[in-house]
Amino acid sequence: MAYVIGVDIGGTFTDCVVIDDAGKVTIGKASSTPPDFHTGFVDSLRSAAERIGIKLEQLISEAHGIYHGCTVGTNALVEGRTANVGVLTTRGHRDSLFAMQGGARLVGLPPEGIAHVAAHTKPEPLVPKAMVGEVDERIAFDGQVLVELDEETCRAEIARLRDAGAEAFAISLLWSVANPVHERRVRQLVEECAPGTFVSVSSEVIARNGEYERTVATVVNSLTGPAMTAYLTELERDLQTIGYDGTLHIMTCSGGLIDSVSARNLPVLTIGSGPVAGLIGASALSQASLAAGDGERTDALDVITADMGGTTFDVGVIRGGEPLSRASTWHGQYVYFVPTLDVRSIGSGGGSIIHFDEDIRTLRVGPRSAGARPGPVAFGRGGTAPTVTDANLVMGYLNPDFFLGGAIQLDIAAAREALGRAGAPLGFSPDETAAAAIRIVDNQMADAIRLASVQQGYDPRRFRMYAYGGAGPVHATALARELGMGEVIVPLSDLAAGWSAFGVGSSDAVVVEEMPKILSYPFDVDALNASWAELEANATARMSAQGIKPSDIKWERFADIRYTMQINQVPVHAPLGSYGPEEVSTLATRFESDYERLYGEGSGYADAGITLTALRVRASASVSDFTLSTATNGHRGNAPRCKGERGVIWYERGLEREPTPIYDGETFVAGGTIEGPAIVEFTDTTLVLRHEQRATVDDFGSVRVST
Repeated sequence: MAYVIGVDIGGTFTDCVVIDDAGKVTIGKASSTPPDFHTGFVDSLRSAAERIGIKLEQLISEAHGIYHGCTVGTNALVEGRTANVGVLTTRGHRDSLFAMQGGARLVGLPPEGIAHVAAHTKPEPLVPKAMVGEVDERIAFDGQVLVELDEETCRAEIARLRDAGAEAFAISLLWSVANPVHERRVRQLVEECAPGTFVSVSSEVIARNGEYERTVATVVNSLTGPAMTAYLTELERDLQTIGYDGTLHIMTCSGGLIDSVSARNLPVLTIGSGPVAGLIGASALSQASLAAGDGERTDALDVITADMGGTTFDVGVIRGGEPLSRASTWHGQYVYFVPTLDVRSIGSGGGSIIHFDEDIRTLRVGPRSAGARPGPVAFGRGGTAPTVTDANLVMGYLNPDFFLGGAIQLDIAAAREALGRAGAPLGFSPDETAAAAIRIVDNQMADAIRLASVQQGYDPRRFRMYAYGGAGPVHATALARELGMGEVIVPLSDLAAGWSAFGVGSSDAVVVEEMPKILSYPFDVDALNASWAELEANATARMSAQGIKPSDIKWERFADIRYTMQINQVPVHAPLGSYGPEEVSTLATRFESDYERLYGEGSGYADAGITLTALRVRASASVSDFTLSTATNGHRGNAPRCKGERGVIWYERGLEREPTPIYDGETFVAGGTIEGPAIVEFTDTTLVLRHEQRATVDDFGSVRVST
């Protein structure tokens, strides 16, 4: 037996998905173990092996590959456990990081943060100003060397930063994307003057015009580099100890895998990759469902993903089987260039804390989270602030004796007491507080879906919802009804709780290459063909270094285009093959269509002319070869076993508890049907089925809810 193993580390739990060569899927789960996350990683492998019925050593010895969604870089940034970084830049440009851009006060803020105008401030600097050094050199926009690098002053600045405590260096010189010769030499000088320190070079981190965003990306790469290096070193040592000698692949935010060597050098590519993995899994399953005859193409492949874990709620949009992407992202209000799948996150998870806001005298939910430790009050680990999980327990959605299949006993009395304290200033009972909190968090998540879809020009009513994460199926049916979405799919039933791990395991190896290119319409076809050829040659070389044959590579092309003299650029899918006038016209037509979809009909300004600013290629190839099996379990059409009834509060119908049937999810097999209201309990998640909703199971084992 050969196994594909995907592991995703979340804020509360670490999930492991194992897919055998017959397409059967098994999930393992363990508590995350910050700061030593590698321990929880191995624990999740052990959990999966036990569920399969084999020893951990056998699972590892028969592993085709291990694929990892790694949150170490993200956690380091969020928790402030980053390296001390010294920045080297062109003389006269040391304030670029601190001047930022006009919208910096608003980037990444939630709606309530944007509304408090008087509270808007610039974020804390990524590095202190004293840790930015200037070097004498200058490259022109066309790559010409205007001022040679002064190596003596450069060495002096490196020594000053080293002595000031720099543990890593970020090198970002003006126009290095046009000619990186000076950046590469500065790196050599750093290696001479401060051997053993982590070094990032902007032209290698992200080769794109935009001094500020490129510098931020380079600094973020160096801030997280030492932590990523230490983590991967410890993890690979642990894997070798249990017998794994293959390549460890790491998930990136662009939706693909890189080897661990690349992840050490470019950890910025892994930041935010956890939620991205869920989109990849949803895309893979939607295409498998289509191949199995599930609906028309425009129906089956248009998906909104709703991932609710312990800390966040993450939303993504898949159009025609392809997740939406964007050319930049941000951390802590700092925008930087890194191609990423477009996942929007808010602080609404199972561990989000319910509290009374003294300023506006109302209940608030999140964004603070109880995390894995202490966790919800009901976990009995010392938590005192009530969470969404505590509210779901009091509402009757969760079984105190069957959380994670009974692995954690939930203390409902403690949850009720904590909710009573939170609602006391408003005179609310525990039940009233729980219902109010669930209504609040459901509305926050519905708004997040609207922002991710409607703001991009997509009507959510035309999409299916894939609901996953441990808490996703609890809330998804209410969200879909609020948004007018006709169907919710809980992918592969119980696997929904570890869906991001499945997404990691089903991902391809991916390399992205890009270059700045300024062309006015009609674009020069010779320049385009030469640039595409150069990018694809570079990407092919990087894929070959990972052992991937050129014949196995799948190509995508993108061009960043804007109306001349405007700021807003639109990434446009570009045609493959050799370019002539027809392909150039197609590119312009696609840009105009995408622009009006984003900004409204009639918003285009063709008279201004069209300018192309950058080209990008995405090379991908399969590294985990498996085909999902169907999940009939030898039975079809049987009703699941009813375990009894429980009193449940349905907030849309009042606060009276209604006796509600509870079903065993393990017996809910292909062809089975349940009418709502009902609760379906799986080992690792719970599906809440509301009034007048119907749930069935398809041949892959996914639960489909008609809302």
